[in-house]
Amino acid sequence: MPLWNNDPNVMLVAGHRGARRIRPENTMTAFRYAIDAGVDMVETDIRQTKDHQLVLMHDERVDRTTDGTGRVRDLTFADFRRLNAAAHDEGFAPECPPTLEELLELVAAHPTMLVNLELKEYPHVEGEEMAFDTADKTVALVEKYGLGDRVILNSFSGKLLDYLARKYDHCYPLHGFYPYFYLGPEHGDPETYLDVACLIHGALENGKIRSLDGPVCPQPWFDELLSHNIEPWIGPGAKTYEDLEICFSRGGRLITSDNPVETLEFLRRMGHHR
Repeated sequence: MPLWNNDPNVMLVAGHRGARRIRPENTMTAFRYAIDAGVDMVETDIRQTKDHQLVLMHDERVDRTTDGTGRVRDLTFADFRRLNAAAHDEGFAPECPPTLEELLELVAAHPTMLVNLELKEYPHVEGEEMAFDTADKTVALVEKYGLGDRVILNSFSGKLLDYLARKYDHCYPLHGFYPYFYLGPEHGDPETYLDVACLIHGALENGKIRSLDGPVCPQPWFDELLSHNIEPWIGPGAKTYEDLEICFSRGGRLITSDNPVETLEFLRRMGHHR
């Protein structure tokens, strides 16, 4: 059963980190821009500061996207909020990186907007205590804003996703990745907890993941997910009109896009978006 998209002729669009190719990523500016452009969903990344506040930052370190240095988990919330999240994007006013709560407030104000929350604290990296705490705090905030029916929880850790499925009795849709080796060595049986899997064109060779040529995964990969009632979603690697045509024809139900304005334009031209 489709999670939210009941029209077989439509592919939904999620703004990746807001609209990371045309606005500073994971900023309120990017999220507002994506929503105004007409996306169906916004996607972001959740981490904890040193004093256990939930904030939005893709990388473990703040160096790439802000004017600061260091790991998010080593910064206090006050230090994190003093950063400029638009520091490396020419032409944009300074802007502090947002909190999860700020994004949820924005989403709550748009009654049809969906939100994809990627949990970036992993049991095998930061430890189970921190990873599970981040997940539980995220769920608590989702419920505070009444967004339980509009959220999907996302992780590259199968162990964390399995924890969420068990603790919350499959109450929230869960988003993982396929092939399943992307979910880590302790991923269990993803078919027992996944609702969605984002297809990534990669292979596991000698214990290492290698990217394969081309942005579109083979038809049997889509078929395998669909055979287990797991929705195939598409990552930002599919960028062109031709990529989107192939992904849709193979069964893709949603694409997470770095440039959602362009993606929406392509899909509308195809007749696959409103």
